[in-house]
Amino acid sequence: MMRLILFFLLISSNLLANKLEWIPDYFVRYETDKHPPQTGSRIKIICEFDSDYDLFRELRFGMNGSNERIKMNDKNEAEVIRKPQKAVFQFYYDSHFQEIETDSIELKTGQLTIISLHFKAKNDPRPVKKPVIYLYPDSDTDVSVDLNAKGNLTFTYPDYSRGWKGTAHPDGSIDINGALYPYLFWESEQVFNTFDAKTGGFLLEKEQVVQSLEKYLTDLGFNDKEKTDFITFWAPELRKYEQVLIQFVLNDSCNAFAALEITPKPLHLNRVYIVWSQTDQTKPQLVKPQILQKLNRDGFDVLEWGGIELTPQHP
Repeated sequence: MMRLILFFLLISSNLLANKLEWIPDYFVRYETDKHPPQTGSRIKIICEFDSDYDLFRELRFGMNGSNERIKMNDKNEAEVIRKPQKAVFQFYYDSHFQEIETDSIELKTGQLTIISLHFKAKNDPRPVKKPVIYLYPDSDTDVSVDLNAKGNLTFTYPDYSRGWKGTAHPDGSIDINGALYPYLFWESEQVFNTFDAKTGGFLLEKEQVVQSLEKYLTDLGFNDKEKTDFITFWAPELRKYEQVLIQFVLNDSCNAFAALEITPKPLHLNRVYIVWSQTDQTKPQLVKPQILQKLNRDGFDVLEWGGIELTPQHP
C-alpha cells in the first residue's frame, strides 16, 4: 500500500486568492509515436490516486461499450493498441474509487494517445460508533461539555440539543437534570477513511480479538469498567471477519472526528478511537506495529473512546 499525496498547484488568479481548484478526473495529450505499431494506434494509460490503493491490480476499462482488463506496471501505467477511431472510455480500478468516463477521444495512426487518470476515493459517510465520555473529577464538580462533531449527529444520550451540563462524580458518572448516567454518548455520520501507515497498527485474527484488545487497553491505562465497556461493544464488531486491521487514533488526532471542550478544563483529556477494517487473508500483510503509551490519568481526568469501520485496507 502506498499513499500518494497529490498537490496540484494551478497558476491562476484563484490560486493567488487562496481558492481551491477542482482536480479533473482525467486529461489527454497526444505525441508522435516514436515506435508506432504496424497496425493500430497506441494508447498509454497513467493512473494516479488520492488515497491508499492496492498495488498491481487490474484496471478495468471499456471502449465504446467493451469490457476489458489490463495489468498495470509498477508505475501504474499500461499500454494498449487499438484501431484508429473515435472512442469513449470508462475506467474502473476498484470499489474504493469512483469510475471515470471520458468524452470522445480520437485515436490516430502514428499517434501516441496518453490518458492520465486521477482516481478519487469514494467518500461515503459512515458511522462513528459509540463515542462515550467518562469524566473523573477529584470531587463532585459542575461541568459543561461542548461537542463539535465533524458530521451530523445521529444520536446522543442524554439529549445534547442544549449541550451537556451537570454534576460529574469521581466514579465517572454524571448527574444531569436529576438523572444519573454512567457516561455521555454520541454518534454521527462522517466522511473518514484514513489509515496512517506511519503510525502503524495491528493485524488480528478472529480468535485473537478479545485477548489482544485486553492487552492494548491495559497498555493504554483503561480501568476494568472501561475495558469491559469497550470490548463488549467492539469485539463482536471485529469478530465478524476472519482478520482485521486495527489502529488506535489518540488524543489531539481525534479532532478529526470531533472537537471536545469541557469546562472546567480537565487536567488530562484522553481520547482513544479505534479505526479498523476487514483485510484480505489471501494477500501477504506487512504492518508496522503501533507503539502504545500509557495515558496520564492523574487529577481531573476525562476519557473518551469510540471508533469507525473503514473500507477494506490492504497494507
